[in-house]
Amino acid sequence: MRREGLVITARTISPPVVLEQSVNSVNVLSYVHMRNIYGSTGAGRVARQLTEHLAQRSDVNLHILADAADRARIVPLVEGAWRAYPYHTFTADTSRQQARWFALNSPRAETFWSDAQIVHCTAESYVPVSKARLVVTVHDAAYFEDTAHFADSAFYKQRLKWKLLFGKLSRNVDIFHTVSHFSADRLSHFFPSIASRLRVVHNAVTPHFFEAVPTEGMQYVQEQKLLGQPFVLIPGGLHFRKNAELILVACPLLMERHPNLKIVVVNHSNAAYLERARSFEPNLKMLGFVSDEALHALYSTATVVWFPSRYEGFGLPVIEAMACGATVVASRASSLTEIAGDAALLIEDDTAPMHVAAIEDMLGDPLARQQFAAAGRKRAARFTWSSSAAQLKQHFDSLL
Repeated sequence: MRREGLVITARTISPPVVLEQSVNSVNVLSYVHMRNIYGSTGAGRVARQLTEHLAQRSDVNLHILADAADRARIVPLVEGAWRAYPYHTFTADTSRQQARWFALNSPRAETFWSDAQIVHCTAESYVPVSKARLVVTVHDAAYFEDTAHFADSAFYKQRLKWKLLFGKLSRNVDIFHTVSHFSADRLSHFFPSIASRLRVVHNAVTPHFFEAVPTEGMQYVQEQKLLGQPFVLIPGGLHFRKNAELILVACPLLMERHPNLKIVVVNHSNAAYLERARSFEPNLKMLGFVSDEALHALYSTATVVWFPSRYEGFGLPVIEAMACGATVVASRASSLTEIAGDAALLIEDDTAPMHVAAIEDMLGDPLARQQFAAAGRKRAARFTWSSSAAQLKQHFDSLL
């Protein structure tokens, strides 16, 4: 197999932490953007899983702070515990409420729940507190990087917004929870004053990805005429940050050399890239957002899962694919070396020809695919939400 320019780099990830339930129970008010937890990917999936696994602990008394309208709309759509959690709601639209908190520092978290000891913002946001301690989850520093996003007016507007937010957070947050050592390093670079307050707790694999593929997922793969066919799955959609330019150069090279190969893109895509991708149909299938059942089946049946992202704070699709027994080819970039370790084929030279060469290596070598699949399952098993929740609980305890 060709290996020139292909670098496999490992960073040690400890086995799942198994911690006893603490004797110290803590009252946690979790601020959740409810609109992001149904049909969630990325940050929304993280918020949902962390909230659920914290709530399952006997030493955490968890209440949720949320937009009343979002709660009314979303809770009927999600199963299980979300219907039973204690809620505290505000009536303003989420954006207006956050603007009020930012500008006026009011109302404080204790107005909603006077017994709150920890206020946890499950995504980058701000809730003022009186006596409670404030913990904020920050996924990455992408909007402060010059190469992570396409530099247009929308990007600079968003960067300004984030600079203002982080200025506020840096003065008020007790602990910044971030999801990788890479993200911690980059956040420390841009905001040295928060370095001592950064704590790394990795994301994890939603448990069902380790289980048997659901029937409805396999039906979806069959409906897409992919069952039993060789295909490359791209799980991140087409965006600048996900290396869409490289993907759109590499796809015709792969199609020319492998005319029977399908390339399948899931998740939402930038409209401009989507339009360009249409010219490669039918060999390129743009499926958009798919259910977890369908995603599970696609991971499990793909010949190769390709994740050439330029910039990630963590890289959930990598370990989700590994949990499903997929062979992963990814960029040696940002957090991906830390998360994938030696269980993925990581590309040092981030060019279309090198990515095509790596994919072709895997397409032509079933034994290598089996080896990567086995290593991937073992790697993914190290990332569990129960362990992540236990570590986060320890950080909560350190503030009390």
